[in-house]
Amino acid sequence: MPQLNSQVFLDPFPLACCPDSLKDDGRINININQKTRRLSSLLTPALRAQWTAISTERDTAIPPSHYEVPEFAIGVPPLNILIQIIGSRGDVQPFIALGKILRERYKHRVRVATHPTFKGFVEENGLEFFSLGGDPSELMAFMVKNPGLMPSSDSLRAGDVTKRRKDMWEMLLGGWRACIEPGDGMSYQPAIERGARGPVGRPFVADAIIANPPSFGHIHCAERLGVPVRTLAWIYGSI
Repeated sequence: MPQLNSQVFLDPFPLACCPDSLKDDGRINININQKTRRLSSLLTPALRAQWTAISTERDTAIPPSHYEVPEFAIGVPPLNILIQIIGSRGDVQPFIALGKILRERYKHRVRVATHPTFKGFVEENGLEFFSLGGDPSELMAFMVKNPGLMPSSDSLRAGDVTKRRKDMWEMLLGGWRACIEPGDGMSYQPAIERGARGPVGRPFVADAIIANPPSFGHIHCAERLGVPVRTLAWIYGSI
């Protein structure tokens, strides 16, 4: 199959390509070598229209939902519901909406266990946070560099696989700790001495677990606790 030249689609705005354009995490730096006002004359109307649309959305009140609580959910006592998420912000965001409904409409206590970088995002939406550990940017970079089933030889030589194993163990352990520990999981120190105090916070033991597929350990945690578990995989664009 003949290779298509990207220049055909990008003219009249040629790109400056250099050896370091492709970054280690899969991102590409693009520099547009255009000194005339032609580019701005094309982009400005589109950006202005988008900004107007966003401003209109902010001023428009969201109509109240007419959804009624189903009969089987009436009278259910408040539960401790744990939501485990491994992935990017796009993976976390739909579960935040679900958690808010469970807390506000059904009065359950909801704990969201995910990466530390999303702590503020979780808490600003009124949900409890617990750290699973791990860095989503490093996880995404590894997936970009190793899109197949087997890791590349470069990743093996660089020690990426060993590091990913350590990260996965940290996240699997964090998933179990999120089921049974108080606090937010950010300052965990094992109590190895008699009389040592564990993490301080409101006690929590999960009554049910919701997770996305990359969480891996959620099924085993639910089996150990004897609680129901639900794995949800969002289809982007359908929410």
